[in-house]
Amino acid sequence: MLHIGHFSFDARDARGNPRHGYFTCLIDAADPEEATAKFGEHILQMKKKEDVFANMAAVYLEDIIKVAAVPEEPIVTWLQSSQGEFPKSISHSLPAVIKDGIEAFGLPTNVDKHEAGKGKGYMVSEPFIRFDR
Repeated sequence: MLHIGHFSFDARDARGNPRHGYFTCLIDAADPEEATAKFGEHILQMKKKEDVFANMAAVYLEDIIKVAAVPEEPIVTWLQSSQGEFPKSISHSLPAVIKDGIEAFGLPTNVDKHEAGKGKGYMVSEPFIRFDR
């Protein structure tokens, strides 16, 4: 059965400044307990192999969602709301994932901008939907 794990983390950047963030993991497991164990093992391996995980000091399991069948209509699996303006941040889709049949897609305007600016850190994204207020 498909399980989606939502996590948050505390980290330090190269200068020792505090950072925080979020990530999601996906696994086929018999139950949430097996998914939790597999998520834990995977996070420990990512900490050893991937720069984005290397500076993490603590990881928090926010929740696990069990998906018995692929939904026919879209569902929202995570919503995070913070006070204040959107902070400068860097996000990665499928970090260190090289598997057949798993691909990440984004808005062409954002993908082109991020590809051109690789290694330059934070880049402003174009809205997918803009609501008039």
